Formats: sequence, C-alpha cells, structure tokens
Amino acid sequence: MASKAKSVWAIDVGNCSLKALNLSLSNNGVEVLDFEVIEHSKILSAPDVSEQQREEELASSLAKFSEKHDLKGQYVAISVAGQTSFARFIKLPPVEPKKIPQIIQFEAAQQIPFDINEVEWDYQIMDEPDSPEVSVGIFAIKNEIISDILDSYSSQNIRVSSVQMAPIALYNYAYYDNEAFSKQPNKATVIVDMGTDNTNIVICSENSVWQRSIPIGGNEFTESIADAFKLDFAKAEKLKRTAPVSKYSKQIFQAMKPVYTNFAEEIQRSIGYFGSTNDIELSNVVALGGGMKLQGLTKYLQQSLGVPVARPDSYKRLSVGQGTSSAKFHENLAEYAVAYGVGVQALGEAKIKSDLLPKKIARAMAWQQKSSILMIAAAVLLVAGILCLMRAFIDKGAYASNKSTRASINSALSRAKAASSALAEQENRDKPLNDAINKQFSLFNYRNVIPNFIDGLISCLPNAENTPDQAKLFEAFKSGDVDTVKSIPRGERKMLFITSCKINYTDSVASATFGLTQRSSGHRRKSKHNVVDPGMPGMYPEMQVDGYQEDKPKKEDGAGFLVVIEGYSPYAKMGELLDPAGVGNDKSKWGFITRLIHFNKLFKKGRFKLFDKDSVSSFVFEQGEVDLNSADMPDGIGEKVRVVRVHSKGPSPNTRSRSRNGSSDRILEEDVLIDPMTGEEISKVAVIDETGLKQFDKSGEEKYIVRDHWFRIKAKFTWKDAPEEKKGGEY
Repeated sequence: MASKAKSVWAIDVGNCSLKALNLSLSNNGVEVLDFEVIEHSKILSAPDVSEQQREEELASSLAKFSEKHDLKGQYVAISVAGQTSFARFIKLPPVEPKKIPQIIQFEAAQQIPFDINEVEWDYQIMDEPDSPEVSVGIFAIKNEIISDILDSYSSQNIRVSSVQMAPIALYNYAYYDNEAFSKQPNKATVIVDMGTDNTNIVICSENSVWQRSIPIGGNEFTESIADAFKLDFAKAEKLKRTAPVSKYSKQIFQAMKPVYTNFAEEIQRSIGYFGSTNDIELSNVVALGGGMKLQGLTKYLQQSLGVPVARPDSYKRLSVGQGTSSAKFHENLAEYAVAYGVGVQALGEAKIKSDLLPKKIARAMAWQQKSSILMIAAAVLLVAGILCLMRAFIDKGAYASNKSTRASINSALSRAKAASSALAEQENRDKPLNDAINKQFSLFNYRNVIPNFIDGLISCLPNAENTPDQAKLFEAFKSGDVDTVKSIPRGERKMLFITSCKINYTDSVASATFGLTQRSSGHRRKSKHNVVDPGMPGMYPEMQVDGYQEDKPKKEDGAGFLVVIEGYSPYAKMGELLDPAGVGNDKSKWGFITRLIHFNKLFKKGRFKLFDKDSVSSFVFEQGEVDLNSADMPDGIGEKVRVVRVHSKGPSPNTRSRSRNGSSDRILEEDVLIDPMTGEEISKVAVIDETGLKQFDKSGEEKYIVRDHWFRIKAKFTWKDAPEEKKGGEY
C-alpha cells in the first residue's frame, strides 16, 4: 500500500485529455499548488486513430506535461481506467484477525478471473462496526497492462509512485470531500463519471462501494451526430461541442436523443440492481467528466432517475493556493475528481488505500530511498569515529599537562558553590514579600475588562461607520452643530441614545437572573449617556437580583456579564436600527441587536459572546413610546420642562373643563420632555386646537402626537477568558 507523501502530483490520463493536480496538506484540508489540463490533439478512442497514433498522442501529452513541470524527486500517483482493471467486494465469515490475510489470499485466487501470477493485486478491509462479517475489496490489473502504462510514463522520465483504479479514486474523493458520509451511514451518493468511451458508475456510502463501467461515453453521442449528418468523426465532435450555439441545435439534440435514453436506462438499471441487493437509500447523483458537459443531460437524468443530479461547482475540502488561478481551475473543476481522489490517497487521507503498483517496483523504490540514507549514515559514522580517536589522543596530552590548572578550577568551583548557597538563602527570605506584592498587583489584571466591553457595545451602535448614509449627521452631532442636526427631520435620524447601561458579573450566566429595573419617581433627570454599574470579582458587591428563573442550565454555561441597556431613538422605524429582519450576512444592514448577536466576531476576537438569545430568561427586549405617563419608560430620557400651549387672559390656567370620563378636555400648559441638545419635544402629547381643547377621532378616542420611542435590552454575555475562582473567594 502507498506511503504517505507531503505533496503529490496526481495524474488522470483519459482518451480526451490529461488532467493533473499538484496537492499538499494544509490546515483546512487539501491545497492545490498547481494544476494542468492538456488536451490530446486527437481523441485517442476515435475510430480513425490507430494504436500507434494513440501511443504517439499519449507520449506527446506526457512529454508536454513533463517539460512544463519539474517532477524530479516528486511523488507521482496515477489512475488506471476501470474497464482495464478488476474490483470485487466480498464478505468473509467471522474469523480471528490474524487469519484474515490468509483467507483473503485464498479468496483472491478464486475471485480474480485470471491466473493470480499474471496480475498485480491488492485488497482493502472495509470496517462495518455493526456487522459480524468482514467486508473486503479485492482489486487487480493484468501485469502486461500495468507494465505498458508504466512504460509510457518512464519513457518521459516520470517515475510513478502509486497506482489506483479510477472508480476507487472517485470513491476516495467523495468520502474525503463529503463529511456527511460518516453522519449518514444508510444513505449513498451515486457518482456518474462520463469519459469518451465508457462511464464509471460508483455508488458510495460510509462502509461500502459498488462500481460498474458501462460502454457509453461521449463518443457515442458524437457517432450519433456523425450518422445523422453524414459527417466524419472529427467534424461531428466539433458540431457536438458547439451544439448549444449552433443554428442546427434542435436537429443535433434530436440525433442524440436515443443515446440520452439509452444512457439513462443503463444508469437506472445499475441503480436498480444495487437497490435490490443493498438496504441503502440513494440521496443524490454527482455528474462528473467531460461528457457530462452536454447541455440538458443532467436535467434529463434527474427527470429519469427521480433523484437530484448536479455537476459540482466547488470542492468543500479542496482550496486553491496563492499564486494559482482559481478562475482557470474552476473552468474544468468537474473533471479533476479522479485526480483529486488519487492525490488524497497519496497524502494519506483516503478511506481505501490499495495500490496496484507492481511489488517489485515498490520494493526497488523503497530500497533506493533506504540505500541513500544508509550510505550517508555509514559515512557520518566513519568520520565521527576518526574524529573521536583523534580527539582522544589530543585530550590525553592536554590532561597530563594541565594538572595545576585543574586544581585552580576546582578551588574556584568550591567558592562559587558556597556563594550560590548564600544567594539562595537570601532569595528564600524575599519570597514571602514578593508573593504579597504580586497578590496586590493581581487586583489590576482585569481592570480594563469593563471599559473594553463598553467600547465594544458602543461600537455596535449606529455611527458614521455602521450607518454611512447619515455620516454627516453623526459628525454634526459630535461637533455640536445643532442647525445641521435639525436640518434632518427628527423621525429620519438613524440614532440610538443610551441613557443607562448596567453591567453585572456572574460566575454562571445560565443560572443568573436579571433584577427588576429600578426607576426613580418624581422629576426625570437630564440624559446621561453610558452610565455604568460594573460588577467585577473583588471590586464591587454582587447585585441582588430577583425575577424569573432559568428553566434549565445551558450546556454552554460559564462566567460572564448580565447587561441591561436602556435608551431611546428619534427614528420613526426604530426596529430597523435594532434588529431588522432578513438581513442575513449583509453587515451594512445589521442593527444594534444584530451586531450584539455577532459580538464575538466583531470585537476583541471572540472574547465576549452573546448567550442564548432565543431564551426569554437570557435575552429580553422591551420598547414603547416616550411618554411622561408611562410607568415602564426608563429614566434619563430628555429634559423635563413645562410649556405653555395657550396664552389666555380668561380663566386661570389651572381652570380646566371636564369631560364625561373625568379627564381634562382643555390643556393650557403641560410638562414635556425635550432633546437636551436641539430643544425639540420628544415625548408623546395630546393633539389640541388653538384654544387648548383636545381633539378626538370619530370613535371618541383622543388623538396623540407620538415622537421618540424608548427601548430596554436585557442580555447575557459569556466571558471567554474569565478568571477561575479559587478557595476563599479569590481569583
């Protein structure tokens, strides 16, 4: 079986072209360092191409590849066509593990339809944890076929390190690139890889693979066009490739229709046979190979098979490295699957690791690598022995001539040892003092946590960066330019004002509860932004909390903060500034709450994270109208003033008519909240006429002018690197 390589050139040579990938392992999977697609000047399986021309074309393509890329010392892995090789999966009875190789040797001789001495073969044990039987895949290729293939490579100075069958390479690609295999053991993916002469059908699941090669490929479509239009093969191939833009497209597709039907029936027959012998559900069909580029073929297969059929437009675990053209790579992406699977195996990441490289070649390569290492080791050992012998004679003479020097050195060492002991004794006396000093300084370890956390909250508010369409408004507000601020209608200002921000530390965000929001009675205070009530270990007493309890502790529990943010907004559609719907990953449309949800990604590299937004015990959002008569409205909104609505020489301003329900129908003056900066009214007031009489609608309800709205957000945040509590309540 193939050894694991650090990087590999994986080559897949078909009758139409040569595809190659230079792959290596990266932190995120497999990375493409380079790639190559070389089309043969003629299709090797075309009727007018002789065997000699086929060998010359193949040699020409390999020579072009070898000239463009330095393969000296490189690990090269290749694929061989499924129809030139043999694969059989069998079940072994329950036996002792040490006897399995012996039984497989016997089964291989029975299963392989050739003399066992005339083939190169290998096997792979497929793990099935829930089955008492052992599933084994046996793979073989005739010696003369693999020798001819390897000769074509060696003639271009390309040394092949491993060989795999194309269908098994497709399985390795699917198993590695699709992580759902291990999560869905009872579902299978069907890979349909169409070449020029044949199509490989590979049905893949976590613990099994079934493959069949059907003799229908791109050439059959070409021949149907050649027969219909009385053309030679080359012209028919050109017409097939340009069919979608040809004025004869309808006639071309009509000529190919019988092949479409035959192709779909063969695939349906293969899937039906597999389904009759396996209790596995087919989830989807992956269409690969150049032949599947035919327009409408995937759609036709999907309608015929009744399962989703699609050509991949990307690989999940294969990335394109720097300096490599991603756009050019994706032009032929669906044709790299075989090379991808061969490369994954060479890098040691494949499920099936069988190798059809002749054993004598593999042993010669291993000994060649080991012989160079042994020669270097022997040379190093010889040089080291000579140097050691020379050094021994030199040291012997030096030792005899430096007796007095050794005595002086020993005396100095004794004095140094005594001085070192005295120093250690003094350092031990200083240790208690140093511990006390370090303990006091440790109180400052977390002094910047709350300020940094507040900076993060502020950065989530609307500002010139988050709300660029109103950048001038934020600049005017920052510089105190009242006229510019007022030039924008109040209801169109996308601003949030924070009147209170309370932050309290807890050792368990899952079990902690929010306290009741306290509001003072009487006159409201002038707005003060970013008022903080921090709670930190050893700095402030724990806030007494009550209210509802968490239904059950969350798995993601940890230390963190309880945060209560209160404020108001002049924007008429305040919800769009907080948590707009349907914005997805478009950061330019995120609101304040949306940014809090992504807080760990936006600020301090994930140090703080919003905890369980979907639980009412962990995240609460309240809102309402800015109204002096509201008992729920937070404190600190605006500045309370009394305004005169009607100047009258008549009755005293305190004289008010009474309506039937006892409320006053006339307002001469009233208390309102105003914006401290602009002086605009921001609270809800009744609609009155010029005499101060309230206005009512047709249903008898009072009319009101609603201006700003308030909000209150209660949220929990986990603290990734919070200190652990030690004994005695210390951190």
